[in-house]
Amino acid sequence: MSKQNRWSQIIDLCRQKETVTVSELVERLGASPATIRRDLQDMEDLRMLERFHGGARLSGSSYNEPAMLIKSELNAHEKRQIGYLAAKQIKDNMMVYLDAGSTTYEMLNYIRARNITVVTSGVPHLSVLGQQGISTIVLGGKLHWPTEAITGKTAIRQMEDLYFDISFVGTNGIHEQIGFTTSNELEAETKHLAITHSRCPYILADSSKFHKLCPVPFAGLDEAVILTDGIAGFDETLIRYITTGGGTNL
Repeated sequence: MSKQNRWSQIIDLCRQKETVTVSELVERLGASPATIRRDLQDMEDLRMLERFHGGARLSGSSYNEPAMLIKSELNAHEKRQIGYLAAKQIKDNMMVYLDAGSTTYEMLNYIRARNITVVTSGVPHLSVLGQQGISTIVLGGKLHWPTEAITGKTAIRQMEDLYFDISFVGTNGIHEQIGFTTSNELEAETKHLAITHSRCPYILADSSKFHKLCPVPFAGLDEAVILTDGIAGFDETLIRYITTGGGTNL
């Protein structure tokens, strides 16, 4: 089992049980105690969890994320610029995936392409798409209130059967070692499928997302192009990006 898979399962177990012991993780993951202890140390160093004697728990910052209403007010100008840049990538007759989130929401008023079909998990996106007369497919499943996103096994099953010309996915963090990360494991699977099932996958992220790590990884840095207002001193050899100011590394 890869380190990324082990870390993802450790986070999932911590969410389910609040705390986990080293012995539980050894049994569940089939790894040695030394490997598990090293994983927990590395994850604590990256502030993904907190260790205690014989086990670990999620750190306080890993449990929740701001509600959509709050997030939409953060870096609002930058998100509008990124939304405009993203909308320009959509061409006529495309099959498009729009992730839930405040930055993808900013795209909606700038879409000018005709005869497109949009698949989305974002509940607030629906009314704007409807007002614009854009053919829209909404994923089914459970509503995750903080992000106003449709999540769950039903949404994942739908995504497994869908393929896209282009996709636009939000992220909570971009980390040099871990890649693109989010705070919700159900949304992570939907994001992963949107990227792997797309001919042209894009990550939408303002500069505050760089050097930030959240508990659940969903894609590697090499799997999508980042649309951003700036890369905030991030190692540009690790990423492909287009900035609102005209900078590129493709």
